[in-house]
Amino acid sequence: MKRLLIILLVLFTVGSADAQRKKSSSKKKAKHSSVKKSSKKKRHRSRGGSSYSEPDPEPEEEFQYVTMGADKRMVFHDQPDGEQKPYVLINDVPYEGNLQDLKVDDVIEVSVVKRKSARAMYGAKAAAGAVFIKAKNLPNGTAAAAVTRPSQLPVKKSFMYNEEVTFGSVQDISPDKILVIDTLIQPKFVGSKDNDTTLNVTSKVYGKKLYQYKFGTFSKAYKSYIRSRRGKDDGVNYLVSDGTTLVGGNADDLLALFNLYSADIASATFVPAKGTRKNRTPATLNIELNQVPAP
Repeated sequence: MKRLLIILLVLFTVGSADAQRKKSSSKKKAKHSSVKKSSKKKRHRSRGGSSYSEPDPEPEEEFQYVTMGADKRMVFHDQPDGEQKPYVLINDVPYEGNLQDLKVDDVIEVSVVKRKSARAMYGAKAAAGAVFIKAKNLPNGTAAAAVTRPSQLPVKKSFMYNEEVTFGSVQDISPDKILVIDTLIQPKFVGSKDNDTTLNVTSKVYGKKLYQYKFGTFSKAYKSYIRSRRGKDDGVNYLVSDGTTLVGGNADDLLALFNLYSADIASATFVPAKGTRKNRTPATLNIELNQVPAP
């Protein structure tokens, strides 16, 4: 009987120890797996894996320098503390004071230009936007105290800059930034003597974006290639079915590439670059036209 009890005690001790070892081993595996997953997750975030991407930041909201009050009167607002002032012209005279100091009763008309267009027209000084004001009298500290009455003020027409309505003068835009200037003719309205015309200005940077967007609608491979290079197409050969060969990044070919934006394109096939540096074949986009665009 003693022998039987000893055998049962030994078997119970061995079984308990074996179960303890299995439990300890499973805990270690679970811990190792957890650490491995968390490290992968961190690496995945830091390297920007294909299955995870940061959401695009929302576009910055433009500050409202002019609003309409409850009594339907204009209300001027100055920029927040620490931020750059907008570029302000009152009757074509630069004004560096506070907008809130202006007398609303003296103001005839106000036009606000967004930051992007204002910077293109006036440079860094208009990085925060521009405000054009027509007033009966100039505020203190400007060139003159009295100005011409509203009926005699010269009328400044708006124009299109990169498909946005802009107020000011085309001459204020640096010629180096302009790709092309077109004249848009609007039909006569009742009572008018002549057709109304509007200038349409396209910058070099915007013109490049337009033709790249157009080509990307015909070729997903080209669209991905341009995105991976952040819009740079230097060295890309554009072979047009009419026999024309254009090269991306070549200033002499930029206008011709932009003209293809309005061309009747049937298809576009992208061939990526191949070979080594010495025997490298550049990336090529073959463009098939339905008809040759007018020169």
